[in-house]
Amino acid sequence: MTTYTAEQLSTLESIRQVKARYSYLLDTKQWEAWGQLFTEDFRWATEGGLAVEGRAPFVEMVQSSIGTIATVHQFHAPVLEILSPTTATGLWPMFDYVGFPDTPIQGYGYYHETYRLTGDAWQISTQFLSRLRTDVTAGLASGIQTTISPLEVAREATAALPGLAT
Repeated sequence: MTTYTAEQLSTLESIRQVKARYSYLLDTKQWEAWGQLFTEDFRWATEGGLAVEGRAPFVEMVQSSIGTIATVHQFHAPVLEILSPTTATGLWPMFDYVGFPDTPIQGYGYYHETYRLTGDAWQISTQFLSRLRTDVTAGLASGIQTTISPLEVAREATAALPGLAT
């Protein structure tokens, strides 16, 4: 069992608060405040090779993609690891709902993240989204179409995080 100092516990809670603000600010479309959760040199990627570098381009991509569409992002029971006084990693089980007009989706998977202390605030410096399952819920009459992604994508993304062996 890992024993943490008061300072380390404070760091872990600060990172949890960043992620809590992430979902709230994203789902309430507070783009400027949401963008401040990321480092300037933030990098994002997901399955299929989609990737963005830089905080501003990432916020612009997300804002143009979901704009005013109803979304729900939930994160649960993270695995967090402090690597140094200024760096950490996180693995967050996730559920999201994105209410695209013709093809609303529900997704299940993981956010694989690294964090950096910049000034006195923790920020997300990298993020990889691996979806294990995506349900397209195009209306009750049409039923649910499910896509299940290979587990290897999530495992590879987790293995790529510094300090996380499993």
